[in-house]
Amino acid sequence: MKKLLWFVFVTGFLFLSAVISADEGESIFKSNGCGACHKPETSPAGRPSLKEISKAYHGKEKQLDTYFKGKSEPIINPEKASTMKRYIEKTKALSDADRKLLVDHLLKH
Repeated sequence: MKKLLWFVFVTGFLFLSAVISADEGESIFKSNGCGACHKPETSPAGRPSLKEISKAYHGKEKQLDTYFKGKSEPIINPEKASTMKRYIEKTKALSDADRKLLVDHLLKH
């Protein structure tokens, strides 16, 4: 019985942690104005959607993090990188933990 209760507790905690992390990543996405240009399925004026970002950076989490640190060029529409400069300044200022939450949020689409 104790093992079952422990399993339920741990499983519930892990589930709750995942939900909280997902919400935090989405909150960071919204609070930095990312949602103005990047929509789930399609985005305005040739900006990549969340689905396109997730597909392009699948398995390349570190590369996306490096881009958000301002240390590399984007792999999607590099010719339009200048439009993201002011937002990259915001992502550079994020803590490593918050930037990871943002990356995780983007890659789940």
